[in-house]
Amino acid sequence: MLSALSIPLSFALFGCSASFSVGGPDYDKLEKNIATELDTAYASMSRKVTSVECQEPSGKPKKGDTFVCVADLDGNDVRVDVVAENDEGGVKFTTRDVVFDLAATANGLNTDVTDQVGFPVTVDCGQGLKVVEVGTAFTCTALDPQGTEATIEVTARNEGGSDWRLVQE
Repeated sequence: MLSALSIPLSFALFGCSASFSVGGPDYDKLEKNIATELDTAYASMSRKVTSVECQEPSGKPKKGDTFVCVADLDGNDVRVDVVAENDEGGVKFTTRDVVFDLAATANGLNTDVTDQVGFPVTVDCGQGLKVVEVGTAFTCTALDPQGTEATIEVTARNEGGSDWRLVQE
């Protein structure tokens, strides 16, 4: 029988952060920089950002000002928080969301859960991509050799990390 655990996942998931100087309110340059960074982060998933749109604040951003950009990744919105680091256009951005490739997540969980419980487990998280806000969880289903099902809760963490736990029902 599967029991409750909380363990970090041993495979990579994707979040991103970076700093750039956009030299003033050059939102086209910022959007291109965000797309480039995200494309690099999502390359192992063979995914590319199709567009980035930033919510432009009124006036030139000052140090500490924040705004949100949204990247389109295969029809999924990935929110990016942007903070002005200085009054000259330097910004830092961090993804608010973690992108999960559900098939890869299930494959990683198959190994992690099997290693933890000591018998083979098959995990199903669905197909495609799932975008999850940092601190938020989603569920997958684990099946043991006797046909017993258990729920696995996967929680997105900062910088693309995550952890999982078997949920007692």
